[in-house]
Amino acid sequence: MPLSASLEADEAAPLLASLRQACEQLRRRVQERSGTEVSFRPQDLRFDRGGGSKKLALTESDTHLVTLEGWLELPLAAEHDFWERAARLGALTRACQEAEGDSRQSRKLPRFSFGAARALVARPEAHRDELLRRYVARVRETAAALGSAGVPLTVVECVPAGAVEQTTHSLEEVGLSLPLTCRLGEGGAPSEHRPRE
Repeated sequence: MPLSASLEADEAAPLLASLRQACEQLRRRVQERSGTEVSFRPQDLRFDRGGGSKKLALTESDTHLVTLEGWLELPLAAEHDFWERAARLGALTRACQEAEGDSRQSRKLPRFSFGAARALVARPEAHRDELLRRYVARVRETAAALGSAGVPLTVVECVPAGAVEQTTHSLEEVGLSLPLTCRLGEGGAPSEHRPRE
C-alpha cells in the first residue's frame, strides 16, 4: 500500500526522526493487526516551506514541511486461499484508516494518507527464464506458421529484454510481461512482443 506522511515544524532537523518513528509505529500496528511480518520501504523525501505560505523568501517565522513517500508491504503467500489474503488486506486497510484518522487529530502527529492497496509479485525477475521460454516458443510457432519449407523464417535481430513488468488485475491475479523486440526473416519490420505469465 503506498503511503505519504508529512510533518510541519519550526525546525527541520527533528522532522526526519519524528517521521521515521511514526512510520515504524505504523508498521508495528499493521503487523499486530495482520499477524504477519510487515515492512516499510521508503521511496522519496521532499523538503518544502510549510504553512502554504506564498512568501517569496524564508523568514524566521516560516515553518518547514517534510513529506515522506513509500510503501507498506505485507506478504500474501501463494499457499493462502482467497479469504486469508482478503483478511490480511482488510487488516492492512483498517490499520491505515485508523492511522490516517489519528493523524488528523493533532498537528504534532505526522499527517498520513494512503493510496489503494494492490497485489504485486515480490520478485518478478525470478520469472524471467519462464517468460523467455514462452517467448521463444511463441516465436517458433509464428515462424513455422508464416514461413515455408523452401523459405523458413528465423529471428534475424533481437533487442535485449528490459525489466519484467507487472500489471495488477486483482487480489488473485498479477500479470508479468517481458518487453522484447525481435524481427523474423530478412527485412521484416520489427514487432514488439510481451510474453505473459
